[in-house]
Amino acid sequence: MVEMTCAEHDRYAAGSQFITHTLGMVLEKLDSETSPINTKGYETLLNLVENTANDSFDLFYGLFMYNKNAMEELERIDLAFEALKKELFRQLHEVLRRQLLGKVEEAGQRRILTKLLKKDYALPAPSSDAIKSQNNN
Repeated sequence: MVEMTCAEHDRYAAGSQFITHTLGMVLEKLDSETSPINTKGYETLLNLVENTANDSFDLFYGLFMYNKNAMEELERIDLAFEALKKELFRQLHEVLRRQLLGKVEEAGQRRILTKLLKKDYALPAPSSDAIKSQNNN
């Protein structure tokens, strides 16, 4: 037993029990199954599903309904998931942009160089600003 106020208990319970049950129930809805290549982390998630699946939905609902901190934790879970998705999509966007536009930009530069070389133009030396700009990229 740990001595604490009711408010402290509810805050801790929402931060541990409610989050645990919420994530366990989400994973259960994904129908997560064992596989021949399970990692220890994945085994832990499967154990979480097993532990929370044995509890009734009424228990989960009680954790939500009667703990005013549960709604805040549910919102925090949602915000964390959205932030993670944004980070993934931002990084994916950058990779795709470099792959798509990098090829387009390279092709455009090659066409310009080809035209210049065919006309026997001397290419000017790059300015110091252009060199600094390339070094910073």
